[in-house]
Amino acid sequence: MSSPDLSDTEANVLRAVQSEATADLYDLARAVGAGPRAVQDAVRRLAQHDLVHASGRHVRCTNTGDQWVRAHS
Repeated sequence: MSSPDLSDTEANVLRAVQSEATADLYDLARAVGAGPRAVQDAVRRLAQHDLVHASGRHVRCTNTGDQWVRAHS
């Protein structure tokens, strides 16, 4: 499976999610220095690539997301 090309915001959000067991959207916005809407859009795109799983305001990294972060560190 090829690795998706992520925007800087998407990559930063994914790295922030991966560093936490479960992350809150508003905490992610503060961590990456982006607005909540930009983070929400990034999470939506990351979920489409099966890199994160979002439930309400809470986001967690999938195994695929963990692999992406390790490969791009």
